[in-house]
Amino acid sequence: MAATPARLLPLVRGNDRAVALIVAHRQAALAALRERAVRRPIVATRYDLLHYLHQCMAFDGEEALRVFFVNARRELIAEEVLARGGPAAIAVEPRVVIVRALALAAAGIVLVHNHPGGDPTPSAADRRFTRRLTLAAECLGIEVHDHLIVARDGHHRIDVAMVD
Repeated sequence: MAATPARLLPLVRGNDRAVALIVAHRQAALAALRERAVRRPIVATRYDLLHYLHQCMAFDGEEALRVFFVNARRELIAEEVLARGGPAAIAVEPRVVIVRALALAAAGIVLVHNHPGGDPTPSAADRRFTRRLTLAAECLGIEVHDHLIVARDGHHRIDVAMVD
């Protein structure tokens, strides 16, 4: 399901229509998974959300930072990809996330990014970013609820209360 149209085309012998159907099926499946994951308050460790994120991001070839902006009851206000990077890193400043949260009047955020290499273990840079963002958000009354890393081999939750 995660294959790009360019990777699918040779597999279906150049049949553009078959590629379009496969891509449409993937989009419909992701939409169904997303609806199931966000129809209740967002809790990053809930199975539905993890399943959606794994299907949506774990097999991407480049890192991306996805942010769920929530109200005080953790109900979804918006879900946005705020940054994309290469296969090994992403460059984003905490202020980008904070500015968007303020624009949406979000009371909290749930961060998610992927590791294209397959290992969900957080890097030192991941922990630094989480710490910087959490401190900045706290000053403005925005709660960072969770920071998840998804990858082919699973997921990892950076405990925002224990970030070194």
